[in-house]
Amino acid sequence: MSQQSYTRPKGQILRRFEPGSVATIPIGTIEISRHYARKIDDLGRDLQNTVRQELTRWKHLDSQMEAFQRYTAECVFVTTQSVNGKRLDVRECAKCGAIRYMEQWRREPDAPCHRCGHPTLNEIPFVFAHADGTMVRLKPRVCTVHDLDYLVLERGYQKRWRCKIEGCDHAETIVRPLGRTSIMKRPNVADSVEARTGKRPSLMMTLTNVSDNKLQVVHSISRINPTPNVEKFLAYSESLSALLGIHLGYFNSQGKNICEITEIIRVLGQGTQEDQRELEQLIKAFQKSDLDEATIQTILSNKKQVQESEAGGPVVAELRKALNQLSLSTKQLLGDAKAERETRDRGESLTTAQENARALREQLSDYAVLMDLKRKTLDDTVKDLGKISSPFCANLGAAGDVMRKSLGISQVTVIQDLPVLHLAYGYTRLSHQPEAAVLWAFDRKNFDLAGDEPKGNWIPMPVYKLTTEAILFQFDAKRIVKWLHANNLAPDSARISEPSLWLLERHSRITSRSGPAFDDNLSPDFLIPWLVSSALHSANHLLIKALADQSSFGETALSEHLLFSLNQTIVFVNRLQEFSLGGLKTFFEQRLDQAFHSLLQERGDCMFDPYCEETLGGACNGCLHLPEVVCRLFNNALSRILLYGGEISVEMEGVQRTLWHDLLSAVSSDDFIGLWDSRLD
Repeated sequence: MSQQSYTRPKGQILRRFEPGSVATIPIGTIEISRHYARKIDDLGRDLQNTVRQELTRWKHLDSQMEAFQRYTAECVFVTTQSVNGKRLDVRECAKCGAIRYMEQWRREPDAPCHRCGHPTLNEIPFVFAHADGTMVRLKPRVCTVHDLDYLVLERGYQKRWRCKIEGCDHAETIVRPLGRTSIMKRPNVADSVEARTGKRPSLMMTLTNVSDNKLQVVHSISRINPTPNVEKFLAYSESLSALLGIHLGYFNSQGKNICEITEIIRVLGQGTQEDQRELEQLIKAFQKSDLDEATIQTILSNKKQVQESEAGGPVVAELRKALNQLSLSTKQLLGDAKAERETRDRGESLTTAQENARALREQLSDYAVLMDLKRKTLDDTVKDLGKISSPFCANLGAAGDVMRKSLGISQVTVIQDLPVLHLAYGYTRLSHQPEAAVLWAFDRKNFDLAGDEPKGNWIPMPVYKLTTEAILFQFDAKRIVKWLHANNLAPDSARISEPSLWLLERHSRITSRSGPAFDDNLSPDFLIPWLVSSALHSANHLLIKALADQSSFGETALSEHLLFSLNQTIVFVNRLQEFSLGGLKTFFEQRLDQAFHSLLQERGDCMFDPYCEETLGGACNGCLHLPEVVCRLFNNALSRILLYGGEISVEMEGVQRTLWHDLLSAVSSDDFIGLWDSRLD
């Protein structure tokens, strides 16, 4: 029993059996000690760069994470097939409470209670843990006279070991000091934690129940995984420009899949490197045939015309026109990926403009994946339901009216096969805050790759690929600009001919550490992207809550993916198993109207008002906060005030701390108009 192997489906590995975690399973409480995994080699180097970029928000790293950040260690992506766990050593009789330390009972691991003979001995579900990332198993302090024979665990305010023999005074509180080599004992680290959190690291470890979700907080990246068709599409240099033109409405991609657009771009642009090599070889062959330059160019021109005709003729012309419509300044929003890589390779930080360009390219790439999936818009679904005289046709049509008139949502799309990649890159204990905890890498000694272990220094990072359902919400740029104008933050929308472009020119990368709560010296240019992103993020949280209320999914079964630069949010099913495929589609067709009505009628208030609005900025566990596994930004960038409106006077300290440090002077009014305010309908 001491080395019981417990195998679970891959779907549970990232959620319940992370490396180094403690879990309660049917056979008892175990510490995961071994992962049997295989290496994944097809994820690309860009994912390693993404992880390194993610590490920049962490203030304290263990030695392996520091090595990875310095490029002296590589990450190895693995998928776990099964795990091996060891039951905790300290057991307790289910009847009399007698303590048994299994180190002394190795020869009789299944022996009944030594005091009452009861057959069931349960693991004591406590371990010592600390925010420095360490965890230590519990070990009983024996009575010097009676050993462990009569020792029990008292579960009072302060847990202690006590000998039950009458007259014996052995009673010892269960405490453990922090290890001498802990990173939290370094003066510079302790000072940094105190400066950023207002509290110095404890010098004592915390006795923690193994069921505590914060005993081990696994930090992961969830991203939309590119499909093979999208990888082929993105190989063309004109691909991102084409996506930008589609987003800005210069080219209508409705009814066209990514393969068709790839073929059009292949004809219009320079092609891939392989296409260019073929062209060079063709020209050399013509030259060897003694053809003059004019004849060669005529042949190539005719060849291109044939290719354009085969690719769709008029459609090719439409996309060419869209690409020509992109101004130089608009194209510059995409940045220079090569220059950014060179900057990172030199160990230098990217500029704000480079960060924003990188965020836009990532989001456009995600948008390309969405174009390659099985998807259906609300309008198309209404038409299909009407053809079969479905009773839900009118309800879904009403949902479309409400979202466009009152919620600032221009389109909703249900997706049946969203490819999501979860990557767990490290963990903390007792805290998820980068300022207060040490981020640890998973120990490669606990991973068995069946002889495929790489040489040198490496860090295992478990991944899981998931194909799931999702709903995409496209927010209306015109409504957003109208909302900003109502708050004196933008010109009259009638004077802005291209609201999508106007917003895109002001977009900015938003992270879990963006905003006034983490930066006292924000640029005024950040105000509009911060408020817009926070409003869309707040709307998405309320959509998730409404979806959970109106469907069979709980909040923790859902996650979000945010494409702020494109005014889009995605809600997808994050359960790696145990969910009904088609459940999200059923909600979309049958109950979306009820979810939308609840946003307007039921969710504007919080049970903790006025404290929530005045002190917390209109976001707390009672209204907007979601579990950490659901929210991409750790419940940052949220406020009901942005959606429903409210007071933003100087007395509202939460507004200053979470929305903007001087929002009143920017708006020039105590009354902030929300994105869902009926005055904007």
